[in-house]
Amino acid sequence: MASGVRVGICSWTDKTLLKSGFYPSGAAIPARRLQYYASCFDIVEIDSSYYAIPGVDDAFRWRAGTPRDFLFGVKAFSLFTFHRAKFASLPGWLRSELGERPPSALVRRSDLSHGQRMRLFAEFMKPVEVLHSSGRLAYLLFQFPPGWRFSREGVVYFRRIREVVGPMPVAVEVRNNSWFDAGNRDKFLGALSEQNIAYVAVDEPAMGWTVPPEWPITAEWGTVARFHGRNRRGWGNPRASVHERFDYEYDRSELADWAERTKELVRDFEGSKKIYLMYNNCVSDKAVRGARLMAELLGVSLPGSPRLQSFLKLE
Repeated sequence: MASGVRVGICSWTDKTLLKSGFYPSGAAIPARRLQYYASCFDIVEIDSSYYAIPGVDDAFRWRAGTPRDFLFGVKAFSLFTFHRAKFASLPGWLRSELGERPPSALVRRSDLSHGQRMRLFAEFMKPVEVLHSSGRLAYLLFQFPPGWRFSREGVVYFRRIREVVGPMPVAVEVRNNSWFDAGNRDKFLGALSEQNIAYVAVDEPAMGWTVPPEWPITAEWGTVARFHGRNRRGWGNPRASVHERFDYEYDRSELADWAERTKELVRDFEGSKKIYLMYNNCVSDKAVRGARLMAELLGVSLPGSPRLQSFLKLE
């Protein structure tokens, strides 16, 4: 299998993962956990950046604490994808400008002026640039909410994303099947191709509103597939918690089709594009097990025992 295929998970800090036994006793602090994770996989998606904008120092620590060939996917901050953000998660300057509110109050993108949005985005991009400039950024992910339906304004927004991020590898995940309705699909995928933005293929429960499990290739740099699990009961319950929705463990038969599709892409790409397979069923160590199973099906070599043994000697 080509070296352009990488398999990883979408959060190395999930609370249930910390309790699962995946991390050894020596990984009691965040830096040591990332070091250990990097002894097992060569890519991870940062999801904490969705909830709060990381600092530049965070990016330098992530970079310094992992091998030179280790890559990061970064999930865009919630307000940049039409989600809401907690007031307490906003930078101090923005909280001051918005005025006093309860810490748990939810803020919308529309609550911010154009100038505030641009300043916030510039702040978000600083740590991303640290990773990108050193060749450690796999992709910058923009994941939109289920209620965000196809629109002309949405297509324009993709062009705006490309304008403000420059040449970085960008990936877009939509979560409403209106983007694949007749007449919309070609406009949607055409806009992504025009801007060299990767469409994110997804494995998720087949609900009335979810997107089909298609895998169109729209970017010259490569592609991303994210595995959310197939927990229909959790996804169908509007009151379910995040962990209740993503509590799912893949078996070999469920991943076999994705493995074959990945192999076909490898043959088509001939090593010229990257393929990132990311597991987001982050409950206990189920994402870890899914990622390892996919690596086995593909024959992808995960980081070997020398790194792991080196880490364990430090316990």
